[in-house]
Amino acid sequence: MPFFQARDGARLHYLDIGRGPACVMLHAFGMRASMWLPFVLPFALRRRFVMLDFRGFGGSRGVKPRHADALRQNADDVHDLLQHLRLERPRMVGFSIGAASGLEYQRRYGFDRISAYLHVDQTPCIANDEAWTWGLMGAENVQAFERARELIAAFDPIDRDTPFQRLPPALQQQFWAWFGEFFESCIGHPVLKLVFRVAGGRRPGSHLLRADDWPIYLACVRAFIEQDYDFRESLRRVRIPFWVLVGRQSAVFPPEGQRRIARYVADARVIEFRYCGHIVPVEAPGRFLYTLGRFLAAPVAPRSALQTESLA
Repeated sequence: MPFFQARDGARLHYLDIGRGPACVMLHAFGMRASMWLPFVLPFALRRRFVMLDFRGFGGSRGVKPRHADALRQNADDVHDLLQHLRLERPRMVGFSIGAASGLEYQRRYGFDRISAYLHVDQTPCIANDEAWTWGLMGAENVQAFERARELIAAFDPIDRDTPFQRLPPALQQQFWAWFGEFFESCIGHPVLKLVFRVAGGRRPGSHLLRADDWPIYLACVRAFIEQDYDFRESLRRVRIPFWVLVGRQSAVFPPEGQRRIARYVADARVIEFRYCGHIVPVEAPGRFLYTLGRFLAAPVAPRSALQTESLA
């Protein structure tokens, strides 16, 4: 399995398959790089896919973040991977936290190394205010933040090196209940909700998270409620084709907030998945596969446009 060394010395795992022009795939929270395989294998004879495992997931499990800012950490790791592989203007696909990490990558490093971007169900601004009501969990934004703060406060006194099985049973139950509720809110289809509950049993979400990486997951939750994840202004600098895939039934990120990305990005294309919740690739795999194929075949930004952006 391929690994590379990030700037802090961490050893991170990624998958690299196929041949031809490259596309970097950034997974959602609870996913891992290998979950992209059913979607990328049909194109692997003519496209190369590089799929990073974020810290705490897949082959990068147990790798602790260097920064408290989870999206900055992911963006730095993506940048280090691109540097390591010396990719020539790949396309990029980001899903959920992978999409947010893609936006943070753009804010920190620009998209001059990227030729086109596919953004799957993620708001451009996490917290609500008087002028923005389409952040995380929409109208329930304030309550969602408060429940997250309660979870963080419960775990704050605990040493981060404590194995999960040595945590008090009440904390273990609180952990699984919180993440189980979050994952279930991501699902729009009632049958898939039932499958999720049955698969997790008394520990909903345990098939998606590795218990001993609990500090990494809680650090991510903390980052979302404490960091300023508002990408609206930085999006104005985007000069590459920017596709936005929206789950119209998404309870996690309201569709209207995602539609508004087109107000900030010059070359934006919004595609709505009518019957999907947040997990678009899972709830509509056929249509997602078809849309991914269209994205891979579509024209990309000319190099001159990127040069203009980098000089601005």
